[in-house]
Amino acid sequence: MVDEYENLDIICNARNDSVIYDLAPPKSGKRGRPPKHGKRLSIKDDFSFSEEKIGDYYIGVRRVLSNIFGEREVLAFVTSTGNTGSVGRLFFSTVFPEQLTMFCAWQEKTPLNQTGSEWMKYIPLFLYGFRWNIEVSYYEQKTFWSLCCYRIRSRKGIELLVNLINISYCAMKILPYQDATLKKYQNISVQEFRFILSSQIREQVFYAHFVKNIENCIKSIPFINTLKRLLQQQGYYF
Repeated sequence: MVDEYENLDIICNARNDSVIYDLAPPKSGKRGRPPKHGKRLSIKDDFSFSEEKIGDYYIGVRRVLSNIFGEREVLAFVTSTGNTGSVGRLFFSTVFPEQLTMFCAWQEKTPLNQTGSEWMKYIPLFLYGFRWNIEVSYYEQKTFWSLCCYRIRSRKGIELLVNLINISYCAMKILPYQDATLKKYQNISVQEFRFILSSQIREQVFYAHFVKNIENCIKSIPFINTLKRLLQQQGYYF
């Protein structure tokens, strides 16, 4: 798909055992078909890592060829916790740093506008870092908020559901900042806040069903008064 549109590029994570090759050697002038690519590369042995950590990782980068992108040259980034070629993560970028110079000039925050020439070659990987917050939100949605169970097959239905999930997720995330009674939960973990919020939701559902299922008006009056006092203790008023 990247090759179908001139203005489309991709920066992506890939399996660290993905096959990558060095660029094709220059033509020798000899008879025969020139090689399409150079030797097969290893992310452990064929990447020169930065002398110091950039963020939390040492980073190596070089132009490569990969069957994933056919004959197109791409950048391969390898991140590692050690600068001696320890096992790390592999990333590909079809966009090159020199194509992002103007983009970086418009950025107000580091590291994009203060990288300098030494860090400029890592700009595509910095851009991938913007995606991480999105990955975290999806992980929280699926793992802690149980917003991943759906059986919708139409494209429009899926789009509507994704929008609904994101709105619900954002509402839950900003709730401690909008509701003064929940302010103390702003900095706690997702698991703790989910438990607290779900407990309160269960309480309100219980109260609603409790009132709805009372048998008659005569018996319900003391129950309703008791329920009102209980709700007032929980901070709800009528």
